[in-house]
Amino acid sequence: MRRISSSWSWLSAAILALSVFAGWPGSAAADEVVIKDSRGQDIKLNRPVGSVAIFPLPIPEAMIAIDGGTSRLTAINPRAQSALMKGVIGQLFPEIATIRTDLVAPNFIPNVEEILKAGPDIVVQWQAKGDERVAPMENAGIKVATVSTESRETRRGYVTMLGEILGKPDRAQAFLDWDDKTVADISAVLSAAGRKKPRIAFIDSMNDNEFVVFGREEAYFTASGLVNAATEAGFTDGSVKVGAESLLQWNPDIILVNYYNDTIKPADILQHPVLASLDAVKKGRVYKTPAIDPATAAGGELAYQWLAEIGYPDLFKTDMRKAVSDGFKLLYGKELTAGQIDQLLQMDWNGKSAGYAETFGK
Repeated sequence: MRRISSSWSWLSAAILALSVFAGWPGSAAADEVVIKDSRGQDIKLNRPVGSVAIFPLPIPEAMIAIDGGTSRLTAINPRAQSALMKGVIGQLFPEIATIRTDLVAPNFIPNVEEILKAGPDIVVQWQAKGDERVAPMENAGIKVATVSTESRETRRGYVTMLGEILGKPDRAQAFLDWDDKTVADISAVLSAAGRKKPRIAFIDSMNDNEFVVFGREEAYFTASGLVNAATEAGFTDGSVKVGAESLLQWNPDIILVNYYNDTIKPADILQHPVLASLDAVKKGRVYKTPAIDPATAAGGELAYQWLAEIGYPDLFKTDMRKAVSDGFKLLYGKELTAGQIDQLLQMDWNGKSAGYAETFGK
């Protein structure tokens, strides 16, 4: 058995070093900077940037972490605001409740008229469906930087881009260094063990015997040594609808339930009348993912480690409660309570899942 401890020793040291960066203002007086977005397009900005609107759901958390607060976050998606205010981030930054949400619809379609009135220095928007989501803003003269989360590299790219926009490239790079170290440490353990990779099904939503699952092999699955059974079955889209018979055919070792959907509990899968024969159900290996978005390189490292712990409980023995506590100090400069750590790790919902209370409890 090999333990991951070096990542968190490194993390504790980084917290002290980065506490200095967190208080710094933008790195330069008024000057022009050129940033590159996920399209490879160059965008000129005048610094210091005073106002950023972010429309994709997972990106505001990264900006808050890099910038050390919300003062320059002008607008977010209403779905992002709702999710953040229900979780620990909203407790740490209650002012998120007052950030504007009328500049974009929940489906990411921009309200060009209101954006022009608000006048953000730059809007961050999804690259996908650019004709609907990006072109109307650019046609109106609004500066738009696109992001993508399709791969680990595109996720890392938007962290770098946010660091440049905010004038805090060193802080953004520190998060990328953390990402590199976490992935390398997990890989070293798995390479030494030479284990067969557990197969997972990742459920985003469900309606009786119909399920929406993640179809592609997400970068955070790969980083944590997991294999997506839906990808094995030939799916490549981010989300796909399948019937219960598909899950029965795949028979995954582990079932994960997306934290972003607060209507599904592991118990809904464990007690599902059609899924009782699944190995994951029989062994109780059904888990609600932690309320930490793995799709960002600013904090997703904690989710990588959690996934590795779930997939290989005999190989990884990280103190995840300490890791989450230290990680949030680094990310947000905030001390977590035991109750907040419980909330992030979904202790209530995962209490009956195999080994969870023993591994992640107090």
